[in-house]
Amino acid sequence: MERILELIETLQSSESYHFIDVLPETISHAGYFELEEYLLVNCLDDFSQKICRIIIKLITYYDAEIYLTEFPEEKSRLKFYEYEYKNIRSKSLQEIHKIISYIIKNGISSVQIIFPKKNILVSIHGEFSVAIYGENEEVLKLVEKLVNQENLFLRKSIS
Repeated sequence: MERILELIETLQSSESYHFIDVLPETISHAGYFELEEYLLVNCLDDFSQKICRIIIKLITYYDAEIYLTEFPEEKSRLKFYEYEYKNIRSKSLQEIHKIISYIIKNGISSVQIIFPKKNILVSIHGEFSVAIYGENEEVLKLVEKLVNQENLFLRKSIS
């Protein structure tokens, strides 16, 4: 477990990463906040379903480990807290879908999906925050296809 947490930390420390977005380009004026509020109210459930489908397909292509991290201190009242820092990849795809959707819609934890053989990490922090760390071209090409299939956008961070 410690080795995996170190790999997650190393990948997340990179200044270069990709992220999945509902917008093709950055909005740089005040209208962004109005749009963000609209999306949270009207589109978060749809986004959650799209991300779940992408992840389910991705973990079928490549060996992965999936960890829930960063629960708040009062976690005992929250769903799935018992899985914190445990690899849940052996759960059914339906159960993994439920867990990821819950995290996205409630923003109370994070899901770290690590592909150790590919040196790739997908980090989901709730709401619209989905980042991909690592530079494996094979995996990134597949992620881009899956993201496009869901009418979302894979964008590179601007460092």
